Amino acid sequence: MKHSRKFFLVLALVVFITLTVPARAGNPFRNETSTADGWPTWDSDMINVEAVSETGAGVYVAVLDTGLAPNWRDYFPKERIATHLGIGFYEELKWNPEIGDFDYTNGKIHKTTYIGSVGTTHGTHVTSTILGYFYDANADTAGGFSLPPIMVRGIAPKVTIIPVKVLADYEVPYKPYPASPVPGYLTKKVTFGTSGMVAAGIHYVTDLKESGALGNSPVVISMSLGGPALEPIEQAALDRAIQNGVIVVAAAGNAGDAGMDYPGAYPPVISVGASGWTKEWLVPGDGPFFRMWWLQSDLLPFEDIAEPTPIAEVYVPNFSSRQKDPNHELDVLAPGSWVRGPYPGFPGYSHLPWWSNGIGDLAGLNPGNFYYVGGTSMATPHVSAVAALMLQKNPSLVQIEIETILKDTSLPVPPGSANVFNAGFQSWGADATGKGLIQADLALLNTPEA
Repeated sequence: MKHSRKFFLVLALVVFITLTVPARAGNPFRNETSTADGWPTWDSDMINVEAVSETGAGVYVAVLDTGLAPNWRDYFPKERIATHLGIGFYEELKWNPEIGDFDYTNGKIHKTTYIGSVGTTHGTHVTSTILGYFYDANADTAGGFSLPPIMVRGIAPKVTIIPVKVLADYEVPYKPYPASPVPGYLTKKVTFGTSGMVAAGIHYVTDLKESGALGNSPVVISMSLGGPALEPIEQAALDRAIQNGVIVVAAAGNAGDAGMDYPGAYPPVISVGASGWTKEWLVPGDGPFFRMWWLQSDLLPFEDIAEPTPIAEVYVPNFSSRQKDPNHELDVLAPGSWVRGPYPGFPGYSHLPWWSNGIGDLAGLNPGNFYYVGGTSMATPHVSAVAALMLQKNPSLVQIEIETILKDTSLPVPPGSANVFNAGFQSWGADATGKGLIQADLALLNTPEA
């Protein structure tokens, strides 16, 4: 058995660039300590977060991902990121030209920074679902909706995030195309992790819990990542974390009918598939697509704010992994289609702050600050955040208790309950939904007092 393997991101395509705003004296939200008073979004409305009072205060969520973008303070309250606990893990890998791949047998794992590198800012987007973020975009005004700078509310806006980078940049040789005038091979960056890196991240969080470094605070591990197999080193780390009271949530994968990825497929883990909203990109009346559909507010044309989610408005995207193997387990769904959030630079990292005097989003000179992203990567932090809300109410809850409550209170999403055309007709069977779409209000109502 190999010591480690590739551990790919669970990430779909990123679209719709927006970026900067007119000049102002720095970030107007730089003194905020949370986004609790911010605007809710379509995805928070779908799981009824507006109906709960818990904010995740006193709970840690360790996001095992690509780390945070260097400019994360543009988006998040600095008090919400435990920078003193942030860490990264990097495995030494050598490219083997004979097999056209890396040698994954005996790589040494090093500790490094939690700050992400240039490959992707995936971890920043994932974190934004949990914490919320600071937002403004010139492109909104250009699209006919002038909105001042706002705070977008997170699902658990007062948790404390521990950024743990377990997905890193590596360079691989490649030929651009057969007729390329460039002799030989060029190199390009790819972002992935190994089972050794992921296991190191899991053990690190468990060590924090065991050592008392977090006090008596509960902790959740959120993993928006996945791979095709579960190596013993990773399984041992997962088992140890759960046995020590760490709550573990992971993405089901984006492979559709090809089945689930690990660690989401591992039954003890709380696994998350993706759901969407049938009114994405709705057309009000006979008008154009409404670019601000993703925000929920009495100022915008929606009628279901903080109301129970209608089952006819919930669908399962084709990309969300189905439970095809009887040894796998898909637990629940959460919003994972067209989730808005910070994504400063794609591809690569190029940044102009959203609060600066720049028009890169309009002139096309900068990759952007905010994107819509789809994938079970986006669904996973919704569940991690709701688990944090439950732990605020009852810090003594363990993995099986949180999983059971989430499943028992989810909204069933039977096949054919919605009809939507979104980049192709979406259809699903019973193997795509687990117990259904999480409902934060019912989960909290059924969480016993400590």
